[in-house]
Amino acid sequence: MTVPSVDPEFQRYDATTIVLHWLVAILVAILWLGAEMIDRFPEGPSRSDARSFHIVLGFLLGGIGSVRFVWRLSFGKPLPPADAGFLGIAAKIAHQGLYALLAAMVFVGMLLLWATGDSVFNYLDMPVNGPDDRALAARLRYIHDLIGWVIVAAVGLHVAAVLFHHYVLRDTVLGRMLLRQPEM
Repeated sequence: MTVPSVDPEFQRYDATTIVLHWLVAILVAILWLGAEMIDRFPEGPSRSDARSFHIVLGFLLGGIGSVRFVWRLSFGKPLPPADAGFLGIAAKIAHQGLYALLAAMVFVGMLLLWATGDSVFNYLDMPVNGPDDRALAARLRYIHDLIGWVIVAAVGLHVAAVLFHHYVLRDTVLGRMLLRQPEM
């Protein structure tokens, strides 16, 4: 398969888009790993602090994700599709799906914070709720966990697609989101 000759700089996203992409990626990784570790902390202040750290990073993800979304729609450098046909449509669906999943994750996390009556580093105390809210919190926790695993699967597919482009198709898709163009 031959790749059309295009100016490599034209095929790259702007620096702000790249930085925001990697900040979101790093936060998603830290949040997922942190969520998997929270229950390994002993009951008490250390587990509460781990959960608080997770909540603060979740709010940060919501903020950076929102900035990224607004930037992409307004100021970010649009690129022509890397692929036409099925792969291009699949890429668009995957990207929009990741945005939707991340927004849903943050939203459900905020609802979960409200439903649990949790505290964030003993500074932001949500009101203690009744038994009905505990059942709601259990459902929200399940949904939050489920969305997390769907995000992990979607990110795995995203990474696999990028590696497929780089090593099989040998195109410049990977270079679009790197600060420096990789060697082919």
